[in-house]
Amino acid sequence: MKTFQIDHNNDTISVDQIDKTHFVVHQTGGDLTLILKQDNEGANHWFKEGTDNETEETSSIGVAIDSWLTKRQ
Repeated sequence: MKTFQIDHNNDTISVDQIDKTHFVVHQTGGDLTLILKQDNEGANHWFKEGTDNETEETSSIGVAIDSWLTKRQ
């Protein structure tokens, strides 16, 4: 498991990467588990665990995670 911090909504948030597609985001209001899925065209989509739709919040957190991961590769 890898732990790192991202900036989101003018706040620094801790993220635990469980595996390539599962991330636990530690927010002030509680933890959020995000699942990364790619569509058939290779675009990334971020879902809250147990749902099948991407929201504005999960997308913006996912973009911040993608950015952090890209910088570290």
